[in-house]
Amino acid sequence: MNDGVAWLAREDLTWLGYCVTLARGVEPEELVRRLAGDEPPVELGDHSADELVGFLARRDRDRGRDDSIAVRYGTSADLSYAVAYGEWPGCMGPGYIDGLSVQGDHVFQFYYETQNPKLPPPEFSYFRDGVHVCGFQMYMHTWSREITGTRPELLSAAVRAAGIPDEDDRAAAHAKSLAVVEETFRLTLPREQVLHQAVPAALIKGQSPA
Repeated sequence: MNDGVAWLAREDLTWLGYCVTLARGVEPEELVRRLAGDEPPVELGDHSADELVGFLARRDRDRGRDDSIAVRYGTSADLSYAVAYGEWPGCMGPGYIDGLSVQGDHVFQFYYETQNPKLPPPEFSYFRDGVHVCGFQMYMHTWSREITGTRPELLSAAVRAAGIPDEDDRAAAHAKSLAVVEETFRLTLPREQVLHQAVPAALIKGQSPA
């Protein structure tokens, strides 16, 4: 069953919003390593979302620091996925993509900070061979209507056909944008796994115990 990605508009993955990375041509463990950057990830075993949130809260309280970020990860069809938990806003997503995509792979990232006081729109980005291919803000009506990247035409016609630039309902624009991206790039994220099941987890930021 293909769950697609449009369901992200209807669910709260974390109380802060969501940061989801999908990759085609990259094994899930390699995707986690790239997200961790310079410091190797620390495997935590299988966790549900609630279990991982509780673990990170206790860990940061015991350490006296609020910098732990972890991902739960796995595979869906021909894609690897990683969903971020902990203190990911301002540490992942737009502006933090060095090493995320390399030669021969496709990486897709969805980012939405629901607790940011400026309430920026959810964003989508697609990288291939280390290059930003295309991306856009998934609420265009009062934000940027530009599709950025080297190949904006991959999305421009579908975005216009769906009426996204003129959609003034934020939630509707979000859902329509996810549906367009889902269909254009054949993307899926396993809803039941992400919301309810225990899947592998790893620390990717704040790995130091103290």
